[in-house]
Formats: sequence, C-alpha cells, structure tokens
Amino acid sequence: MKRCHGAANKMAVICVASTKGGVGKTSIAFSLAKDLDYRYMTNDMSIVVTKYDKATYNPHKMPLYDNTVYDFGGFVDKHSHEILDAADIILVPTINDLNSVMKSLKMIKTFQHKTILVFANMVENNRDKQMIKEAIHKYFPHMAFTHMRRSKLLKNALAAGLSATEFYNSNNQTRYLYRQAYAEYYKILKVFTSDEVNNDSDHT
Repeated sequence: MKRCHGAANKMAVICVASTKGGVGKTSIAFSLAKDLDYRYMTNDMSIVVTKYDKATYNPHKMPLYDNTVYDFGGFVDKHSHEILDAADIILVPTINDLNSVMKSLKMIKTFQHKTILVFANMVENNRDKQMIKEAIHKYFPHMAFTHMRRSKLLKNALAAGLSATEFYNSNNQTRYLYRQAYAEYYKILKVFTSDEVNNDSDHT
C-alpha cells in the first residue's frame, strides 16, 4: 500500500485498534492526534470530525498517510488490515473485562509482527491493572504495556475539543483534578515522541 508522506521531520503512522467497543479508542486517538499535531482518520462516524479540523471520516478506503492517527471503530476489514500492517505502532486499548481482553489477545496475535503497545484503560486500582497485565503477558510475555486509571480526563477533553494536555493545562482546577490521570497519559504520549518503542517494555 502506497504511503502519502507528510512533513519531512515526522513520518509516523499510529493505529488505535480494538474490535471491542467502549474501551476508549476514540478519546485516546483524538488526544494523541491533537497533541502530536497529526491527522486523525476513522472508519467509524465520530464526534471528532466536528471537533478537529484535521479529522476525516471515511467508511470505505482511507488513504495511508504519515503523521496520522488512525482510529478503527470496532471492526477491522481488509483495507484496515492493510493500514495496520503499515503502521509504525499499534495501540491496543483494553479494559478489565473478559471479552475485551480476549479481543485484545486476538488483535495482538494477528499483528504480533508489529510494534504493539497494550493500553489498559479505565483501571480501577493496581489489582485491576495487574489482572489485565497478567492476562496479556500469559500469552505475550514481552508485550509493551501501559495504563490509565479511571478518570474523566480524556472524555472531558474530547467534549471540549481539546487534547488531554490542552484540557489539563486550561486552568488551575483541571491541573489539580487530573494531575494523576495526566501523569499517566503523559507517559503514553512520551512513547510516541521518543525515537524508539520496544515490545519488551513496561510503560507503567
């Protein structure tokens, strides 16, 4: 699949993918796109297209661009598979739910030849995080893993049309309320701004 190049100093294709709904794909994909100043593309109608001038909805065949976050909304068809295969990194969101973890494992198995970061979202406590991590590492012991505790940071940021960073820094109250959630989000953001991401790492 031919890639359409963007800015010379950035050449990254990030895919946020899970076939399970309700795991926070759209909110994390939007926030990363906005913080990185990337395009946002989705195959599922999303509120993001009304919030972000670099957002595009295409239910059929999306072009492959550098400097783009792809948000695959609940299904992966043949064309989506091609983009996932061309991605520099795949972020797989999951929650502490048996069906969610099973679908994440299936996604990882399909694309295990790629660089993948498992994102445990809406984590209630350390035990919750550990249960997800152990379920993933049982089958993929070297899989990179990160998490965010349950918080309204990403949801409220999306509603405001802001990235998590913009929303967090909007006033003193948000900086106080979301200080822990933002610290966890910032660790994820740093993964995408560093020179290298390894599958054999823990970003918790």
